[in-house]
Amino acid sequence: MDTNHNVIAQELIEQNFNRKHIDVKLKEAIEANPITMGQIEKGVALVTELFKGKYYASKNIRFEQMMEMDVPAMVMDIFIGVCYCQIPELFTSVTAQMSARLQFSDRVDAIATVAEMMAVLCETDAFHIDKETPQSSLMVVSAIELPDELLEWVNHSQYLPPMVCEPLELTHNYSSGYLTHNDSLVCGKGSPHHDGDLCLDVLNTMNRVKLKLNLDFLCKVEEQPTFEIENQDQKDGWSKFKEDSYYMYSLMAKQGNRFHLTHKVDKRGRVYACGYHINTGGAPFKKAMVEFANEELVTGVP
Repeated sequence: MDTNHNVIAQELIEQNFNRKHIDVKLKEAIEANPITMGQIEKGVALVTELFKGKYYASKNIRFEQMMEMDVPAMVMDIFIGVCYCQIPELFTSVTAQMSARLQFSDRVDAIATVAEMMAVLCETDAFHIDKETPQSSLMVVSAIELPDELLEWVNHSQYLPPMVCEPLELTHNYSSGYLTHNDSLVCGKGSPHHDGDLCLDVLNTMNRVKLKLNLDFLCKVEEQPTFEIENQDQKDGWSKFKEDSYYMYSLMAKQGNRFHLTHKVDKRGRVYACGYHINTGGAPFKKAMVEFANEELVTGVP
C-alpha cells in the first residue's frame, strides 16, 4: 500500500513536470510583466489585421472563421507555448505543437494558420524566428523574460514520468490515473475521444502493476541511438533526449525505484503504456531496463 510520502511525492512530480500546471504559472508571469502584456496587445492587433486581409479563396474562408474566435486568448496561448522554447526549437515542430494547443479541428489548416500567426507575432519581439544558414531549418527561440524558478520548471517540463504511487482507478473514458489531471484514454492519430465501451478493468489491472528499473543494467550499459545520426540537429536532439532520460532514471531511483506506468488504448483496442523516457513498449534498451518490482522465481520451465 502506498504511504502518504508516495502520494505527496507524486503530487510534487506532477506539479513540476506537467505542462498543464506550468501553463498557469507562465500566464501569471506574463500578465505580471507590463512589457510582455504590451507585446501581446501589439500581437492581437497584428493577428487581427492578418485575419482581415484579402487572400486566395480557401485562405479567406479559413481566416473568416478565425475572426469568430477569441483572438487575445489565442495570442496568449501562443506566447505561453513560446515560453517553452528556451533553446532554439524547430519552427515546424513548434507550429505543430501550437496547433494541438489551440485545439483546431482540421490539423493541416491548423498548422498553416498557426505558422502564419507566428510569422506576424514575431514582429512583437517576444520571440525570434531564425536560421543559421540558407540551408538550415527555421528555428524558434523565446525572448520573454521569466523568473529563474519558473525557467527551471520550464526546462524540466516534459512528458510526465511514471507514477511513484498507485494510479487512481479509471472510472470513465476521460481519466488518466494521475492525481492532478484527467486525459482521454483513447490514444493515437485519427483516434478521437469517445464515451463508448473501453476495457477499463484491463487498464486498471495493468496500471496497478508495480515496476522498477534494473539499475545494474543502467550502470553497465550505455543507451545508444536506434537511428543513424546524419547532422548536427539530430546529434543535439539525441543528446538532449539521452540527458533527459538519465535524469528520469535518477528521479525514479531517488523515489525508491518503485513506480507504475499508466495505459491507454487506440481505436483498435490495443493497449499502450504511457511513457516517453521510461516505457515497456519502447526501444530494446527501454524494454530491457524495466522489470517487475515484485520478483518471483520462475519454476517448471525446461
